[in-house]
Formats: sequence, structure tokens, C-alpha cells
Amino acid sequence: MKRPLRIVVAGFFVGFPLGGQAWMILHYLLGLSRLGHEVLFLEDASDWAYPFDPAVGHGVDDSRHGRGVLEAMLARHGLSGRYFYRSDIEGATWGVSPDEAHRFCAASDLFLNVSGVIPLRDEYLAPRVRAFIDTDPIFTQVKIARDPGMRDYVLAHQFHFTYGLNIPSGTVPDVPLSGLDWKPLTPPVVLDLWAGAPGTGRGYTTIGTWDARDRDMEIGGRRLSWRKSVKYEAMIDLPSRLPGVDLELTMSGMKEAGPRFAQAGWIVRDALAVSADPEVYRDYILSSRAHFSLAKDQNVILKSGWFSDRSAAYLAAGRPVIDEDTGFKTVLPTGEGLFAFEGMEAAMAAIRAVEADPARHGRAARKIAEEHFDAAKVLSGLLTAVGLG
Repeated sequence: MKRPLRIVVAGFFVGFPLGGQAWMILHYLLGLSRLGHEVLFLEDASDWAYPFDPAVGHGVDDSRHGRGVLEAMLARHGLSGRYFYRSDIEGATWGVSPDEAHRFCAASDLFLNVSGVIPLRDEYLAPRVRAFIDTDPIFTQVKIARDPGMRDYVLAHQFHFTYGLNIPSGTVPDVPLSGLDWKPLTPPVVLDLWAGAPGTGRGYTTIGTWDARDRDMEIGGRRLSWRKSVKYEAMIDLPSRLPGVDLELTMSGMKEAGPRFAQAGWIVRDALAVSADPEVYRDYILSSRAHFSLAKDQNVILKSGWFSDRSAAYLAAGRPVIDEDTGFKTVLPTGEGLFAFEGMEAAMAAIRAVEADPARHGRAARKIAEEHFDAAKVLSGLLTAVGLG
């Protein structure tokens, strides 16, 4: 390896300190640290982002809970104190001092902006290489094309990566590339953090949000939904067609739909009860039989190739993944350990395949994680792509 790099990882953790988000950020920080680099996590709440507190179920003007989750997680993984959090709402900063954060940025080789949620203050843009990571493909590309402010934000970075694995090819219809050289990126996972789950688990599970508002989009003359709720309504009868198989929906915001789905045979759980503690979130995945999930229309209909960091974690845990086809099968191997389905019959066939030999599919899932999602490989490739490898 060349000399150790100084890398700023910017993102969102304290503001939404729940399982999936927390692990996503940790995989970048720990993955880069294990490659021998010096990392600092940077989060800036500016004056608008009220941190989510699972105890009350909404944003509050006190970041104490989120900071506690972040500090504990960093400490458990040898990164104690390696963060800078700024909250204009509270008029304070935590972690390293503002002066130390500014010095670190000024001397850094790379500014890695995960999801693009923080304001771009001049001091944050000091690193000589800046890379933007799009974790919400389709939505991001369309917003860049339609919103000059978003376009300027993204253009402040020299390199652009996306979890939409098919987007860089230019084959996703009606999705503007805005002249940017998008590069595909699979979500990195630190594999040993998910290893060692005994047995084959129980329950086809997923964790997420039932209804996301204000993200539906008109694309190519069609209005495409960003809401999972409408997708699951079409699958509500699935449990009755697979007797003896536990199908779980661990979702936030299912208050009205929950009783109907429970009556139809789904096991309905509150996502906050699972994701409020990142360790409980991890244990829930490790105890599952497999991941089963439907995706948003924007990715399914346009086949962006989107693949979630949550699904990547299931694979790393040796748990098969059965996901609605977003086009990821053009890049990732499917049919053993990982399935891309379209429609009720294909979903049932994939579940039956796993039920026939869950141990074999679990081994295949882990192998896919090792080949395609290993943080050491993914992040080394990213550094090479930006000229720092």
C-alpha cells in the first residue's frame, strides 16, 4: 500500500441513529481504517436537521441520543472519538474540536460524501479529491437534472459513484446522466462483523419504511412511486400460498395497514423495536432465514440495478436474499443465494428453492458477499478509481 491516506467520511448518523443507517456509515469508516487509512466522520446538521429520537418517534432539538449511539459504536470498533458533529440548532459541536476538524480536512486526501446530506462549507471542501456517493439512484439523477442547486452541490465533487449499478452504462431509460461520469459501486460490508450466525435461521424478513412521502416522480411521462406500501398490497396474499413459511414485515409506519397484513398471515413488527439499537438490528438479520423484499417502482420499472446495503448485510450474514428485480442481476450472480424475482409466482419459486436447501443457499449468499461486497475490495477499488489507490 502507498502511504496511509487521510480521509473524511461525511454522512448522516446522529440525525438518524437507526440500524441500517448506522451500519452503512460504520462499514465505510471501519473498512477504510482497516486498509490502514486515518479516518474522520463528519456530520453537519446545519440549522434544519432535527435528530430523530426513537424514544419519541420524531425529530427533537437535542442530539444526545444519536451522539451516544455513534460514540458507542465507534468505541466498540476501535474508532473512539473519530468524529466531528456540528448542530446549529443546538449551537454546539462534539467530537474533535472545530479547529482540529478544519485541520484534518485541510490536510486530507479524500472527502467521501455518502448520500450527500450535509452542507458543503468551504472548509469541508479542502481535501484535494472529493467523491460523491449516490445511495438513492434515479431520485438523485433526476433531481440533479431538475434542481440547479443540487447540480451545483454534486458538481463540487470530481468523482461520482452510484448504487444504481446499471446507471453508468447509460441503459436506464429516461434517466439523465447530466454529463457526469457515474461509476457503479456496491455497498461495502465489513464481512467479519456479520459472520458466525449458527443454523439457517427462521423467517423471511426485511426492515424498512412503509411509506416514503414526497419522492414520487414523473419520469418519461410516467409517475413512478417511491413507496413500498403500494407494492406490498399486491402481495398481501403471499403467506396463504406458502403455508408453514414465516413472512415478516418489520416496517415503520404500518399502523393502518398492519392489522390487515397480520390477518393475511404476515408477521408484522415495529421497525423501531428492531433498529433503535444497531446491535439488535444486526442480531435480527443474523437470526433470519433470508431477506425477502419488494423495491420501489422507480428502480424496478427502470431497472437501475439498485442494490441495498441492507441486502448486502444479509448476504454477508450467510442469509439468502430474495429481492424484487431492479436489474441487479445484470451485474450480480443470481439463482443460488441471491434471487431477483418479478411477480408473485417468481417470488414463491425463489422461497421454495431456499426452503429446499437453506444451508446451501446460505453458503452461496456468503460467497457472493465475499466476492462483491467485501469492504476491503470495494473501498480499495474506489480509491483506485479516484486516483488514490
